[in-house]
Amino acid sequence: MPAEFGGLSSLSVHAIEGDTVVFDALTDQGHLARFSAPNPLTGGATAVAAASQVHLTTLKDAADKPLRGANQIDSEGLAPTDTGFLISFERDHRLVELVKQGESYQSQKGPSLSGFDGLESNGGMEALTRLPNGQFIAAAEYGPDRLGDSAVKLKAPYWIFDQASKAMTAPLGTFENQGRFGITDIRVLDQEVWVLKRSYDPATKINLSRLETCSLSSVLAGKPICSLKLALSPPFPMDNYEGLAVMRDPKGGGNLVFILSDDNFSADQGTFLLAFRLDAPASPAALNPGATP
Repeated sequence: MPAEFGGLSSLSVHAIEGDTVVFDALTDQGHLARFSAPNPLTGGATAVAAASQVHLTTLKDAADKPLRGANQIDSEGLAPTDTGFLISFERDHRLVELVKQGESYQSQKGPSLSGFDGLESNGGMEALTRLPNGQFIAAAEYGPDRLGDSAVKLKAPYWIFDQASKAMTAPLGTFENQGRFGITDIRVLDQEVWVLKRSYDPATKINLSRLETCSLSSVLAGKPICSLKLALSPPFPMDNYEGLAVMRDPKGGGNLVFILSDDNFSADQGTFLLAFRLDAPASPAALNPGATP
C-alpha cells in the first residue's frame, strides 16, 4: 500500500465493475486517491483492495507545481464535474478545479466564495457536492468561533454556486449542528441532501458519527429541514469518518450508503469503509421467518 494512502476525506463512487466498486477520495497530504473495494451488491465476493488497486495523483497548483505546506494541501471536499473534479480546501479556504488531461489533471482557480470570517482554520470548507441542476453546495464544518456566543459555532454556513461563477458568492444559509458535531461530508440524491457529521467525545476518547437527511427544497431555500438517519455506535468500528457516498440500490430498492474514515496517519486509528443499506423494503425472509432465505 502506498505510504501516502491515508488521511482520507470525502468520497465519490467512480464506477461499479462487477464485484468491485471504484472510489475517489482525497488525502490530506495533497493527493487524489482512487481505490477499489468489494461490491456489497454482489455479496462482496472480491478480496479487500490490494496495493495494486490504489492510485494516487499528486495535486498541483496552476503552475503545475505540487502543493506544499499544511495550509495548501489540506483538501477536504470532492465533487465530480463534467471534465474532472472540484475540490474544496480548508485552512486556506478556496476551491480548485481539476481538469482531466490525458492521465493527469490541470489545476485552475475555482469559483470565489466569501463569508469565512471567524471560521477556524481547521473547520472551514469541509464538504462539497454537486446538485442535480449542475450547481454545487459547499459547507463548512462549524460556524464562526465568536467569543461569548458559543451558539454561533453550531450554525455551519453553506454556499450554493455555479461552477463558472467569478463573482463572490456569500453563504445562503446554515446547517444546525448538535453538541460537538461538525459536518464532514455532504451528498445529494434525488430530492434529499445527506449530511455526515462527526464529534469527538472527550469522555470516551472516541469519534461519534451521525448521518442526517434534509429536504433539497429546504436547503435551496436557505432553511434546511433535516432529520437523523443513522447514529453510528459500537459494535461498528468507531473512527474519524469524513467521507460519504450515497446511491440507489438497483437490486433490492432503498439506498446504499458508504462512509469512509480518516486515520490521520495515526497508528491508533484505521481507514474503514462501511456500507449500509437504508430505506429498503422488508425482504421476504423478514416477512416470513420460516421462508428459505
